[in-house]
Order: sequence, then structure tokens, then C-alpha cells
Amino acid sequence: MEEKLRKYINRKFLLYPKTKEIIEVRDELYSIMIDKYNDCFKLGVTQEEAYKRATEMMIDYKDAIREVEKGSSLGAFKKILINIDSFTTFYFITLTCIYFFVSVIILKSFKKTWLITVGGSFIYLTYFSISLYKYAKLFNFKTLGRWGLAFIYISLIPLVYVFPSLYLSIVHSKNIWSHSWLVVIIIVFFYIITDYIVNRKHISIVERDILIFVSGFLLTTFLYLFISMKFSIWSIAWILYVFYLSLISMIFYIGRNKRRDQKERC
Repeated sequence: MEEKLRKYINRKFLLYPKTKEIIEVRDELYSIMIDKYNDCFKLGVTQEEAYKRATEMMIDYKDAIREVEKGSSLGAFKKILINIDSFTTFYFITLTCIYFFVSVIILKSFKKTWLITVGGSFIYLTYFSISLYKYAKLFNFKTLGRWGLAFIYISLIPLVYVFPSLYLSIVHSKNIWSHSWLVVIIIVFFYIITDYIVNRKHISIVERDILIFVSGFLLTTFLYLFISMKFSIWSIAWILYVFYLSLISMIFYIGRNKRRDQKERC
């Protein structure tokens, strides 16, 4: 029954921010509910009735919870906004100073230094994406958190793929666009792996299998394209897909048998 009460209290606090104040109120309320349940049960009350009376303690503490929630939520939200605003101001002032210093003092030309502002903007986009993800995680918004994680990896595309390719093209006259786009496949691959690791407790078996299959397929595709471009063996490198399909089929077969054995033991 204690586990049932724990699930009940966790469900009630699901959308509350994971701040120190909220966690303290949640744990304190859980202890009070346990004591209430044990007291009722010792008096000969049935388990169902004792559970009902214990959960009714939420009503008595609703006002206190609401006040803590309000202060904690607004405080957390305000703190994040202040941090973002302060960093944004400092960051772009610093970036502007660097831009003018390099253009006027070092290179004495504004011809190619616009790349500094472009690269700096890409870096800030990644920072902003991480801040949004932290905010979503603070309030335990699972769907928003997953979108925030996706946005972080999307922001890495201009930073890791676009800017280096643009820099080499403008400054060194090296055109690597036809090959550097492979980085996008790797970014998507790592996003899927990260999403699986972070949210594995909240995804279904079917979704897990899909993520595993897609991540493996992306990795195989990267290897196929990289090897084919490097050694010009397009007509042979496709054999990698055969190996991958054989491997993933074996993995799914073993996993399915393990789940079936576990069900039979239960």
C-alpha cells in the first residue's frame, strides 16, 4: 500500500517543478499520508477506506501546496529568464567587440569577418536550445522535454555542419559541401541514441524497437556513403545493409525470446 501511495503522490506532483521546496512538500505530505493510513488501519479500518482517508489529506494541504508551487514555479521561471537575459546581453556585447577588434585591429578589413557574427549566432542558438530544455525538464514536461532535446541537436546542424563548410568555402576556397552533409546523419543518429537513453523509462517497447532500428539504419547509411565516396565502391558497399539487416533481425529475435521467457516465468 505504501507503494500505491507513493505512486499517487508522484502522480499529483507530476507537473510541479522539481525544486527543493516542492520536493520537500511532496515528501512531507507522503510521510503524513503514510502515518494517516497506518493509524486508520490499526483502528480496524479496511485497507480501501484507510487509503481513501490518507489521500484525503491532499485536500487539507492544497492551499499550502498551491502557495509553494506558485512561489517556486515563478521563482524558477524568473531565474531562468534572468540568466538567459543576462547571458544574452553579455554574449552579444562580447561578440560585437570581438568582431570589431578582429576587423579593425587584426585584419583591417570587414570583408570576411561577418563569419564571426554568423558563427557566434549559431553558438548562441545552441545555448538557447539547452536553456529551453532545462526549463522543460524542471517542470517535468516530458513531451516538451523531448522536443527541447530535438531542438538542441537541430541547433547543432548549423554549428557543426553549416559553419565549418561555409568557413572553408569562404576563407580557404575549399568546397566540402558535397561531403560534409554526412555530419547531419551523425547528428540525427546521436539524437536518437540520446533520446532513447534519457527517455527509455517512458517509451513503449514498439517505440524502443523503432528507435534502435532507425539509429542502426542511419549508422549503416553513414558508413555506406562514407566508404563509397572515399573508395568509389558503390556497387560493393551496399553489402553493409545486408549485414545490418541480419544483425538487427538477430537482435530483435533474441529480445523477443527474452520477453517471452520473462512472461512465462511470471
